[in-house]
Amino acid sequence: MSKFLEYDNYDALGLAQLVRNGDISPEELLSEARARLNKIHTQLNIATYLPDDLSIPSVGTQSKDSIFCGVPFLVKDLMLPFKGMPLSNGTKAMRAFVSDENSAMANRLNECGLITFGKTTTSELGTLPLTKSMAFGNTLNPWNKKKNSGGSSGGSSVAVASRVVPMAYSSDGGGSIRLPASYCGIFGLKPSRGINPYEDMSEAWGGAVVSHVSTISVRDSAAYLDCITGNCLNHYQINKPVSGSYLHHTLCSSQQLTIGLITESPVGTHVHPECIKAAELAGQLCEKLGHRVLPAKWNFDGRELMRAFIAIVMHYTHQDVVNIAKLLEVDKDQLDIELNTRFMAVAGSGIKPEKLEQSFNIWKRACESLSALHQQFDVILTPTVATPPLESNALDPGIIEKLIMKGIIASGLGQRIVNDKSLDMAIDKSLYVTPFTPIANITGQPAMSVPLHWDHDGLPHGAHFMADIGNDGKLLMLAHQLEEICPWRGKLPVVNSCH
Repeated sequence: MSKFLEYDNYDALGLAQLVRNGDISPEELLSEARARLNKIHTQLNIATYLPDDLSIPSVGTQSKDSIFCGVPFLVKDLMLPFKGMPLSNGTKAMRAFVSDENSAMANRLNECGLITFGKTTTSELGTLPLTKSMAFGNTLNPWNKKKNSGGSSGGSSVAVASRVVPMAYSSDGGGSIRLPASYCGIFGLKPSRGINPYEDMSEAWGGAVVSHVSTISVRDSAAYLDCITGNCLNHYQINKPVSGSYLHHTLCSSQQLTIGLITESPVGTHVHPECIKAAELAGQLCEKLGHRVLPAKWNFDGRELMRAFIAIVMHYTHQDVVNIAKLLEVDKDQLDIELNTRFMAVAGSGIKPEKLEQSFNIWKRACESLSALHQQFDVILTPTVATPPLESNALDPGIIEKLIMKGIIASGLGQRIVNDKSLDMAIDKSLYVTPFTPIANITGQPAMSVPLHWDHDGLPHGAHFMADIGNDGKLLMLAHQLEEICPWRGKLPVVNSCH
């Protein structure tokens, strides 16, 4: 056990270097990570799949040249098939489903040297901003077990925050990497749309969804991006990074940025003072680094945009439910899914092609507006979320709401319920938690949550940065500078795997 006294301090690249140096074996790292996972899962409920033994076929087969050679890794249990592993998508309906082959993404993760040994919790189909499901229960916050981890990549975020693993696979369709990163006090990047050639997300919420990793360090996030975009060459050396790689840009580039600070919700809902404070403190740190920080304003109709976002999510949720029913060979009305999911799917089934086209046109106009805003500002800075970490039941429908939802579904009126009034109700019911993050999913821009502020109750609050599409390196450069001036790696939550 003495070898692991400093485990908490190593990021994924650091652990991989230990393996290359012969200081530790992949088997020893995996054993330690599994012990930590079992302990944290018992306390916070972060896993949907725990293998019974250490017989992972890939252990010991990694090339020493692989970027993350021998690093233990966890994968969000949503959309990503690994041969022989369950793929539940957070649903009771698919809890017993096991993938019979690897996806291209799974093969790429194996090629990077990562040892995937478990799946992490998510909300059902990733639709909620909290990680909770009827299938697996609530995933709790490592800083306060009375709170939720945030969603929908909560299991991965908690695993990283609790130092079970230094890096875990996540996905983001409306803030699902960045929101739990804020709630859990870790770094979370959503890359630009289309940057990952190993996954096909074209049918995931109309292109809003991308995948990446939740990490402790900025350099791990950059190196992973190199790995999946093909910029990483053999004989990877941390001291001599590949010219033009994201990691190289992160560590070596420096330029003055003009940053626009916006703390108002784009949909006009309340933003908690501590969330505003997190963004303002981040702005002050950016000024210390030599960047210009100026007040800015949204240049689009936020309500219109979020109505379009919710309508499209409903449409694709219906498609997801239909596809799952076909996969399991059951009638979709008999599928074992949650009331919220069924309600969204029924509402989505009634969205006409012209409504869908109208919603995508609103997305397109928002892209044009944000592109114009980036003519003035290299980066837009906002709070990541509008609330401190919430309790797990904070967004649950009440008894009357449940009865109304069931009645609408049974009557068939659900197919006609999507209008501005009902969409505004959805915004005020749940999207108020995360009004900032979906913007980058809609536009395809890169965005990140950086953990720079903890409040008097010891809860973390992320600062959110968004750049124009394709400028992922610019964000990573800024994140690395912020990590240097205000390091967070030494901040450990109340619930930690070693305590």
